[in-house]
Amino acid sequence: MPYLITPSEVHVGPGFLWVDIAVPAVGSRLLVDTDGIPLGGSPFGMGPGDGHATFHASAKEELIQADQVTAPIDKVMTAESAYVEFSLKSSAFTKLVKFLGHATYAAGTDAGLPAGAQVYEQLTFGGLIAYSSRGVAVISPIRGYSSPGKFEVAVLYSTKGVSILERQYTRTKEVIVKGRFDGLAITTRTSGDQVGSVYRQI
Repeated sequence: MPYLITPSEVHVGPGFLWVDIAVPAVGSRLLVDTDGIPLGGSPFGMGPGDGHATFHASAKEELIQADQVTAPIDKVMTAESAYVEFSLKSSAFTKLVKFLGHATYAAGTDAGLPAGAQVYEQLTFGGLIAYSSRGVAVISPIRGYSSPGKFEVAVLYSTKGVSILERQYTRTKEVIVKGRFDGLAITTRTSGDQVGSVYRQI
C-alpha cells in the first residue's frame, strides 16, 4: 500500500495578529468571516509583522516513579504555559500600547512644535498602574487547493502583554518591535478550556 501524502495538510501562510477579540463561549470557536476577520468584540489588527507570529501552548509534566521498576509508571501535568510572540514593523503607538501594559497612550496637538508637525502621539510610562487583559488571536489562511477563504485560528482567551519597549534606530533597516502576550486562565470556564484553543476550517 503506498504511503499517503496529502499536500493540503501542509500549512504555509502568514499569521495575522488580532487583539481585543470576543472570547468564545465554552465549547465554541472564535468566528471569522471569509477574509479571516474576527467577528464580535472590537477586533484590532496589529499590522505588518516581521517573520512569523508564534502561538505556543505547553504543559509541564512530571514522571511518577516507583522504586520497584525502572521505567516511570505514570505522568501528571503540574503547570501550563501559553503565549503569542511576534515582531511588528508598525510603529503606530496605538498598536504598541496594546501589549505594553505599563504604558499610557495620548494623542493631540502641540502648538509649540513646528508648523505642519504639531500633531503627535505619545507613550508615557513610570508608576504602578493596573494592567488590562485582552483576548488575542493569530489567524492564518489555509492555502489554495479546495479551501479558499478558510483559516487556522489560534486563540488565547485572556492575556496580558510583556512590557518591554525597545527601539533600535538605524539608517539601513526599519524599526522592529518585539512583543508577547502571556495567556492567563479564566477560572470560571470549564477545566480543559480555560486558556485558549486552536481550530482549522476543513
